[in-house]
Amino acid sequence: MKFLEWKKADKKLSLANMKELASVFFLLIISGGLCYKTALNFFSEVETIFLVSQPQFFIKEQATILLSFLLLPCVFLTFLSTLQRFLGFDIKLTLINAFKSAVVGLIVLLILSVPTNLVIEANLKSKGYIYCNWYTGASVRAPDIWLKNDELCLQDGSVVISDIHDWFEMHNEKGIEPKLSELKVFIQETRAEYNR
Repeated sequence: MKFLEWKKADKKLSLANMKELASVFFLLIISGGLCYKTALNFFSEVETIFLVSQPQFFIKEQATILLSFLLLPCVFLTFLSTLQRFLGFDIKLTLINAFKSAVVGLIVLLILSVPTNLVIEANLKSKGYIYCNWYTGASVRAPDIWLKNDELCLQDGSVVISDIHDWFEMHNEKGIEPKLSELKVFIQETRAEYNR
């Protein structure tokens, strides 16, 4: 079974049709960027969840980013098909394989979503992290928040989630464990700013 085919296309991409040429070039850049971003996000998420090398007091975790790696073949084949079109080759077989890989990737993603969440949860708990539902957004796409110190999970902070995320990330970068009293003051000041 052939996976790719490099035969000349019947209809060539001509310089006369600048609109089509520009759209193919734009799609080439977008699909290449998506390939890069998907791979980068995957490796970043693996490092955050499984290879915690430096002390982190706060972890934002999204299993969907980890599983988005399953869609990389589809995105890569889309990139390859636009490259083929740009170079004047037939793209039919590449697009068919891109569609097939998208369907398989989505099915596997749905099947693995629950087991992946369980593995991530078990891994983070074994490293001493506690899940904080007050800092996790209501959206399904919102990242799950894990803290080393469960005292830092305050209900008052649920109103200013994004500010708290930034505050914790700043402490992670400095390698300084935040104190409960500092967090309470930060939440009060931030909420006062929002109320103004």
